[in-house]
Amino acid sequence: MKMKEIIFHGDDVLLYDFPKQTEIFYAKEPLDPLEDEVAAIERAIDNPIQSKNLSELVDSNSKVAICFDDISVPLPLMKNDVRNIAAKAVLKKLKSIGVKKENIVFICATGLHRKCKPDELSHILGKSVYKQYKDQILNHDAEDKKNLKILGTTEEGFEVEINKTAAESDLIIYLNISFIPLNGGWKSIIVGLGSYKTIIPHHSPEILKNASFNDPHTSDLHRIIWEMGEAIKDKIKVFTIEMAVNNNFFSGVFKKLYSPIREDKEKLSKWKKMALFLIRQMPRFIKSRVRNKMRANYELIGVFAGDIEKSHEKILELVEKQLFVPIDKQYDVIIYGVPNMSPYNVGSALNPLLLHGLVCGYLFNMYSGRCPLKKNGIVIISNPAYDNFDSKQHPSYKNFFHDVLTRKPDIFDLKNIEKAYLKNEDYINKYRHKFAYHGTHAPIIYYWGVLGLQNIDKVIVAGAKSRKTLDILGYDHAKDLDEAIEECKREKGDSLSMAYFCIPPIFIAELNIK
Repeated sequence: MKMKEIIFHGDDVLLYDFPKQTEIFYAKEPLDPLEDEVAAIERAIDNPIQSKNLSELVDSNSKVAICFDDISVPLPLMKNDVRNIAAKAVLKKLKSIGVKKENIVFICATGLHRKCKPDELSHILGKSVYKQYKDQILNHDAEDKKNLKILGTTEEGFEVEINKTAAESDLIIYLNISFIPLNGGWKSIIVGLGSYKTIIPHHSPEILKNASFNDPHTSDLHRIIWEMGEAIKDKIKVFTIEMAVNNNFFSGVFKKLYSPIREDKEKLSKWKKMALFLIRQMPRFIKSRVRNKMRANYELIGVFAGDIEKSHEKILELVEKQLFVPIDKQYDVIIYGVPNMSPYNVGSALNPLLLHGLVCGYLFNMYSGRCPLKKNGIVIISNPAYDNFDSKQHPSYKNFFHDVLTRKPDIFDLKNIEKAYLKNEDYINKYRHKFAYHGTHAPIIYYWGVLGLQNIDKVIVAGAKSRKTLDILGYDHAKDLDEAIEECKREKGDSLSMAYFCIPPIFIAELNIK
């Protein structure tokens, strides 16, 4: 018996009858939120883990840098962002200690991402905090050589260079949301406040090819970042406030429309079928605008403050409790519905390079332990794969995609391109002054998919609008999911094993077989 389930297709949601041999996996139900977010955050600040209290770390003459994640975390943005609650709690505490307002600076830890716009900063920190500290809120600038400082070097010889304003403050207070195991801990400072020379050692294909970046115990990315943290921990004072949220992805009308059907046939009402059909008829620009306005109903499930490493360990336990979904075997084929939603296209279009970063990067790396896809298995994705680039946000992406990837380069032989993009004055200017991603972010997002490229036999894109786009990526085309599955059967046989990972909400597949 076939099972009908929703599957995302860019900005649309389809209903599909999955073959009976398909095993469908879902995210866990959202964990219960904390009853009083304000009280929980204040309690964590007053009871830090393996750290002195704030009153012992700063005084009335101290300079404090309050740093926080950018809009790439969480995805999509929260309807009610807990970072503004944390910001208010920190300011209340600093005021009680006597820290002068003029000695407080906020730094958005953007790394090589685009800088956050005023309305985005206001959303993260809250309108009242933004209004009060507007002239003291900065975006990190990895190209501002005068505001970078080398603090140390790892045993492997990697220099640790971070934001100078943060480094020279008497205390860094970091407001962090760990959305997946990739986030949080030293990564927030090393990547978020780091320069290119500090980010690239762990964002290179040679490092990313070895293990899932969502498995901190085996990932070389995490190993190098933690070694960098170890190299500078005695040079800076950090008081972290690390938070975890549940996976309550959908809110409002989206909850009724896009929630998985599972076994509940009542969720598949005539109203829902008709609504999904009508949405598919809407113009693309309207659907894109709706996506950009979408806010998730994520809620706070835990908060720990104090030591950056110990707080992160506690938060990871909660993240795993919410996200980890056990599976018991590997599959020949895994199917994903892919929304036009990436950490790097907030307020913009999903371009083909970001699609690659999602499929071979984020989605493929959503596992802990063994990979749920067999070596040389097949991935089917549902997405229109539009050749659509935002020249304002992603100026280097289009050039990299059409000028570099069309030549089918070896992913391990792109250093000269990377260096050229690093020195490109146009890209630097747009990154520093026009809300564009850093020039090197284009090759980095390609590197992000190296583990998938090395382990997936083929990616079949069901419903793609441009074969040329897929040819550049090295992906196969299918007119729909039926055709894609038939192609898999021709290649793997009728008795192939197949799974559908029904996302969003996201989850981490946990497979611990030998």
